[in-house]
Amino acid sequence: RRFAQAHEAAGFDRILVAWGSTSPDALLVASQAAAATSRIGFMVAHRPGFIAPTLAARQFATFDHFSGGRAAIHVISGGSPAEQRKDGDYLPHEGRYRRTEEYVSLLKRLWTSDAPFDWEGAHYRFEGGFSEVKPLQRPHIPVYFGGSSDIAIDIAGRLADVYAFWGETLDQARDTIARVRESAAKAGRDPGSIRFSLSVRPVLADTEEA
Repeated sequence: RRFAQAHEAAGFDRILVAWGSTSPDALLVASQAAAATSRIGFMVAHRPGFIAPTLAARQFATFDHFSGGRAAIHVISGGSPAEQRKDGDYLPHEGRYRRTEEYVSLLKRLWTSDAPFDWEGAHYRFEGGFSEVKPLQRPHIPVYFGGSSDIAIDIAGRLADVYAFWGETLDQARDTIARVRESAAKAGRDPGSIRFSLSVRPVLADTEEA
């Protein structure tokens, strides 16, 4: 509560709530922080594959209402096989991203569909899937998406509202942005419609050697 309130008082616009295979539940943490604040947004990390997209859609839509429209979902397909296996996920890298594409497509459809629908895909199957609660934000909760592999860039171009990447040199950042925009154009989207989030982790000490 103090952490979230300090960020809100300092003028930050959004807090990333991280996901880890042994960490506290990100959505519950964000809900507690949202109850203690009034303005700041929450970028809640979420890994597909551990709960059904029908349930996740309802959970995030509910959180969006309780927080007053301050929810965002940061979709993480998983970069470490060892960490994925801690939660029982044994899909290879490309398989995880293919699952993510199906998962996020279903989230967006569940958030916007006016009627129940059936689905049978490579990773998910259900009948009459529907979410009575729709996100407060329209048309849906913002989807952040990460990953630097070719398949990640390809999927980001089709599905991401915001592409999130790590701190890089300016030339590397320009190249990454260009690749994502090119992918969006191939998908028939306006390349300028995708936003970008650059995360940096400063490492500070009294001397360069330290």
